[in-house]
Amino acid sequence: MRISIKKTFFWNLFVLVVFLSVSQHAFAQSEAPKDSVSIVQEALALIHSPEPEFQNPPPATMDPKAFADLGFEQPYSFSETFFEARDGQKLFARHFPAESNTTILLSHGVLGNSFLFNKMSGLLRDATGAEVYALDIRGHGQSGGRPGDVDYIGQYEDDLADIVAQIKQGKPDHKIIIAGHSMGGGISLRYAMRDDFPEVDGYLLTAPTLGHINPTMRTEPVDSEEPFMMLHIQRMIGLTMLNSLGIHEYDSLDVLFFNLPENSPVTRYSHRSNVSNAPADYKDGLQAINKPLLIIVGTEDEVMDASKFEPAIDEYSNGQLLIVEGASHNGIRHSEEAMSEIKKWTESNNLN
Repeated sequence: MRISIKKTFFWNLFVLVVFLSVSQHAFAQSEAPKDSVSIVQEALALIHSPEPEFQNPPPATMDPKAFADLGFEQPYSFSETFFEARDGQKLFARHFPAESNTTILLSHGVLGNSFLFNKMSGLLRDATGAEVYALDIRGHGQSGGRPGDVDYIGQYEDDLADIVAQIKQGKPDHKIIIAGHSMGGGISLRYAMRDDFPEVDGYLLTAPTLGHINPTMRTEPVDSEEPFMMLHIQRMIGLTMLNSLGIHEYDSLDVLFFNLPENSPVTRYSHRSNVSNAPADYKDGLQAINKPLLIIVGTEDEVMDASKFEPAIDEYSNGQLLIVEGASHNGIRHSEEAMSEIKKWTESNNLN
């Protein structure tokens, strides 16, 4: 039996985007808002409603190509290193060294870690000549922090800022490219939106989550099978209501649940983690980038509709876009065509 992770997971993500857009707009535009006490009471009832439960265990096998695209292959050697975040947590990275004046800082996607980015990191180094740090995002892999959670909204990009600052301190003349895949791309865009962060020299995003509200999410319906991911809709509504009043003490509650074995490294994500993994609106993230930007996505991406990227990027950024025929969401990381374009991009922007 094959896992239909593609359809169920990414359809649920689309539902999440629509829900956030509609609920936030409706709440903000209410003509007769209730008093804050009533809002809080209703919100508390919603956030403490029962959590969703999966009826069946996760399937035991998956499509061979999808499995290969995940990146379990480990062809490149590396060294292990840790950076220190401002709260003292240790953030793990795999370092792929090179004699270069350019550093690429690479962040993974949802449920991932740097182990799955060995091949991509090596290919990036081969294509650009740059050294690469593949990061375990806080709460993932060997980094400190709680799985699927942060201490506050925005901590993921704060961690990136701390790492960039430490790289600059040790290598002040190095150019730095922030790279991110999927969720890592969304965090990279949030970094670009912060004018109090160390400047970097370029942004390289593969199949990025542009924002919680964005036109690139696929909208195809899915088969009526056990989903890979479920949303706690009532809790999300309640937390949106509380956040609108400036109340964040319940932001640690989980809103995204994955049908994975209980002993998996990450099985759920909190509200504050979910909010932190991409800009609220894709327009803000794209418009914030004033450095060279390259976005790469595949036509067979299970998450994103590649055809929707060009109008978004053309209207709200000066970035470049490459659409790779036949590449999947995870497979885009290992595409020869993508690496060839990355090489040209770094050379034309003097980033190598």
